[in-house]
Amino acid sequence: MDALLLNMAKLALGFLCMLGPIVFVMALRRVRDRREAALTLAVLRELNTPELRGLYSINVASRSMGKGSVAIDLLDGSREQAWDVMEKLSAKLPPHVRVEVNGIRDGRLRSAWTLTATRRFNSPALCP
Repeated sequence: MDALLLNMAKLALGFLCMLGPIVFVMALRRVRDRREAALTLAVLRELNTPELRGLYSINVASRSMGKGSVAIDLLDGSREQAWDVMEKLSAKLPPHVRVEVNGIRDGRLRSAWTLTATRRFNSPALCP
């Protein structure tokens, strides 16, 4: 009976050693996918305006541990629109997310410009 319990414990430990890393990687990927979906939803909520419909594309890159980034390409958008988009998104997205707005004017590659905003966590005031 003791040998049976010892063999069962060895078998359970073997399965844990084999499947543990796979389950861990799957859990990390699930966290990454959920963060990416949340970032995409937040960006789409902010960009759902009549003047921007059909004029942008979104590229969201998120990591399970670390910083994420959101890149938005505004096609034939003005610089004022890019600033408005940058202000909206940098206020709504978490501080660890890098926001990048690329503007392409008149379909020419030479007139492309980029705005990038990175924020740090707000520190509490040191003075009472």
